[in-house]
Amino acid sequence: MQILIKMAKKLKNLIIIKAAVIAALMILFIFLGSYTCSKKSDLKCLGLCFNYPLSTYKENDEIKIYSLKDTILIFYYFDYILYRLSATIRFETGEKLKGTEPYFIYNKKDDFGYLYTSINDSSRGTKYPVDSFLANRGLKGKDFDIPIDSLWSLTEKIKVKEDILIEKYGSLKQGDETTIDSIYYYYSKDMNKIEYSFSKKLDSIKAMKLFKIRFLYNERTSTANKIILPKRELSFEMIEEDPPNPQKIIEFIKKFESSLIKAK
Repeated sequence: MQILIKMAKKLKNLIIIKAAVIAALMILFIFLGSYTCSKKSDLKCLGLCFNYPLSTYKENDEIKIYSLKDTILIFYYFDYILYRLSATIRFETGEKLKGTEPYFIYNKKDDFGYLYTSINDSSRGTKYPVDSFLANRGLKGKDFDIPIDSLWSLTEKIKVKEDILIEKYGSLKQGDETTIDSIYYYYSKDMNKIEYSFSKKLDSIKAMKLFKIRFLYNERTSTANKIILPKRELSFEMIEEDPPNPQKIIEFIKKFESSLIKAK
């Protein structure tokens, strides 16, 4: 009988220990889960979408426009900004080759950044001046401005609810096939918090974020090529995105941060 009592006590103690271990593990998982989520929430992502009309081609005796459409991703993590640039494109098919996206990273306080061939590049990267690199490969040229009065007229303002404003400008002069016929500027109040800017001047004037620009070309006869060019569009747009593979992006940024500290 005493043996049975001892066994029962041991079993009871084991159950208590097991319950305590499970409770401790649950607390640990909850803590780690909330820690991971908070870290991931510090990572912001913005997509820069662009559309370039590049060339013409013939299909069933009709002239078509080949346009390059792509998106550059920008990740913000505390003082670091990381660009995922365009992948290599097979122009015969328009197919993007996965894994060929280069990455450019820099600290906001620094004038230089580093280019890596991929997210898995373990080298030290190649050093570039931030401004000139982004102007060449990151869609960061001169700020957009209000079109010149002598060439353009504000023909229409459209309010979409209280959040979106669209302004349409029409060309005052007729030109050749390279002449832009109309410009559309899109502004949003909801996107004011976004760090990136197409035009700090216009953002300030409107107290809204300029988030999309469209340049439209009407159908026109090309005297040089003796063909009728269809309508074309050149456009830029910023879109808030959910960061793809956030953990890997954070690891990459932290690895870069560590390499900077070691270099000092």
